[in-house]
Order: sequence, then structure tokens, then C-alpha cells
Amino acid sequence: EIYTLSLHDALPICKLDKTTARMEKSEADKAMLKEAITTLEGELADMAAQESEATKVRQEEHAEYLKSSKDFKDSATAVAKASEVLNEYYNSASFLQVSSTVRRSKQPEFGGAKSDVGSTIISILEMAESDFTQMLAEAEASEDESQSAYDKLVQENAVSKATKEADAKGKQSEVKNLEVAIGNYKEDKATTGDELDAVLAYLDKLKPQFETMVMSYAEKKAAREQEINGLKEALTILAADASFLQIGLARRA
Repeated sequence: EIYTLSLHDALPICKLDKTTARMEKSEADKAMLKEAITTLEGELADMAAQESEATKVRQEEHAEYLKSSKDFKDSATAVAKASEVLNEYYNSASFLQVSSTVRRSKQPEFGGAKSDVGSTIISILEMAESDFTQMLAEAEASEDESQSAYDKLVQENAVSKATKEADAKGKQSEVKNLEVAIGNYKEDKATTGDELDAVLAYLDKLKPQFETMVMSYAEKKAAREQEINGLKEALTILAADASFLQIGLARRA
């Protein structure tokens, strides 16, 4: 009987191939996940660096705003005070408005000239106060806009950071699961490899029997062919004898 590899004996080979394929796929998935985690970590690091830089700039802008706004306020207050003093000064100079007729006829009138100069100076001071007030308003508007933009950036980063961290955490969990699975596959592969080695060792032991069986079959075949050839020769002889008998009978007749 010729030995053939049974289904039971072939199972280790099929199992080994399947386990190897699963392990290779798990290793590939693990590599992809780790690459994705590295990308997420890089994005988080970039985000943190950008926010840190934005915070530094915001702090510098706010410090500059505090200084500028104080200067504008102080300047506007000082100019307003000066305008008030000049107004009081020129309004209280009644001696320029009330003078004797005699003195008016003998001395030049300086009151009108002084009043005009005072009005000009007060107008200039009022314009300066208006400019300082306008610059203060613009500084406050710029500060509010910059603070709003910064707050929006921080809020968006917080949401994006939470999302990316959750994604990275989920992928890290998947990596751990794959590492456990890969460990199990390695154990299965080792066990299946031992089973396959046992089957191959068994086949090696049967190999001499295969060779013996092949030789026996060849010998039987040769013997069979020899037997057939002997029968053919016997038939040939019998046929020749039959022809001779037929000829002899014909002569006797």
C-alpha cells in the first residue's frame, strides 16, 4: 500500500500558512498605527509650539497696549487740563474788557490780540485732546480684536487637541491589542511548527518504505510482463501445431 499525505497530516501546513498570514497582517497594521500616532504627536507638538508663540506675542501686545493706552489717557487728560486753565485765564481777564475811555485813546489795544492767540492755542489743544482720545479708542479696538483672535485660537486648539489626543489614545490601544495578538500568533506558529516538524520527521521515517514499495512494484511489473510474454510464446506454438495438424489431415484425406 502506497502511503499518501492525509488531511490530518496536512493540517499543520495549512494552519502555519494561515497563522503566518495573520501575523504579517497584524505587523503591517501595527506599523501603520504607529506611523499615524507619530503624525498625531507631531501635529500636537506643532500646535503647542504655535500656541506658545501666539501667547508670547499676545502678552507683548497687551503690555504695549497698557503702556500706549496709559500714555494716550495721560496726554488727553493733560491737554484737557491745559485747555481748562487757558480758558479760565482768558475768561477771567476782565481788565482787558473793562478800561477807561481815556486809556483806550492813549494806549494800543492788546486785549483782542491776546484773545485771538488764546483761542488758537485752545483750539490746538482741543484738537490734540481729540487725537489722543481717538488713538486711545483705536488702541482699545485693536486690543479687543487681538484678544478675540487669540481666544478663538486657544479654543480651536483645545478642541483639536482633545480630538487628536483621543485619536492617538485609541490607536495606542489598538497597537497594544495587536501586540497581544502577534504574541499569540507567534506562540501558535511555534506550536504548529513543532507539529509540522513531527510530520516531516515521520515522513522521513517512511521514506525507505516508499522506496521498498516502489522496487517491489517494479519487480511485480517485470514478472507480469515476463508471464505475458511466456503466454504469447505458448499461443504461438499452439497455433503452429494446429496448422500442422490441419495440413496432415488434409493429406490423409
